[in-house]
Amino acid sequence: MRDNEEFLEANSERECAFYSDYLLKNIRSASIKNLRGNTHEERVIKLNEELEGLIKKSRAPQNYATQMRSAFKATQLSIQHFRWVDKKDERLCNWLWCYLKKTTSQTEPEEAVKNESLLLLSAKAFQIERDTTTERQSDILNAFYHGEATASQQQEIMELLKAKWHEIRQDVSVTNWLEDNNLTHWSWAWSYLQNNTQRPLEQAWLPNNDVEKRAAVIATLDLSDNVDRKALVIDKMKKAWSQKKFREKSSGKKPYSISMTLNTKQKLNAMAEEKGIKINEMIEYLVQNEFSNRDQNA
Repeated sequence: MRDNEEFLEANSERECAFYSDYLLKNIRSASIKNLRGNTHEERVIKLNEELEGLIKKSRAPQNYATQMRSAFKATQLSIQHFRWVDKKDERLCNWLWCYLKKTTSQTEPEEAVKNESLLLLSAKAFQIERDTTTERQSDILNAFYHGEATASQQQEIMELLKAKWHEIRQDVSVTNWLEDNNLTHWSWAWSYLQNNTQRPLEQAWLPNNDVEKRAAVIATLDLSDNVDRKALVIDKMKKAWSQKKFREKSSGKKPYSISMTLNTKQKLNAMAEEKGIKINEMIEYLVQNEFSNRDQNA
């Protein structure tokens, strides 16, 4: 095979068929018999072998592969139609990536019929887990461009997704509720969803750190198609958080930070272990005990 620039990679049957038809239509010496194959991979190999042979015989220009790719690109939905999939919009990219990954990989008959047009998109675009909105946006575009949907079908799918997203983004009950820069809140909310064993929601993805948990919580709830069930989960989650905050406030305890030498810390650990209590309880015991002794000696 020739170098990569002159090698055609057909990501779909649609793309492979386009290249074959283009070659047969524009190069008189091209043979349809030489382009036949039993599998997609075999047809792509045959396509490139035929093109290479035509170039060697000077019956096709050296850069004909580039010309064919440009011609196929012209049949795709314009990149302008994807401007609404803004990589700066984390919530949108996360939801759309997860939704398309879930939908294009479904095998259940009922779901397949329900989302028939979406099944024309490429499921291969979502085979690798992603950590950034930039990567997810790229996968979304590849799902369209590497799938079997024509430009008009891509447009129909795009409008369907826009309408669905318009409904989802109206619900800001969770995005406004999750406190800014509060990793504890985000981590707690994720744990709540994970521990919700009564009709649990399908998780969007498994976050790698506390910062990512906020996005994962929002995406998990956005993916739920059952409006009533989602609203119930959100209501219970908010009430549970309020109860947690109330108990913490009622306990009269607040977190404090103190510095100490390593030797002091080791001694503190040893004393706490002897009494079978936590370090903070040990400190409180020592302070209370010392204060009582001062009152007695006064």
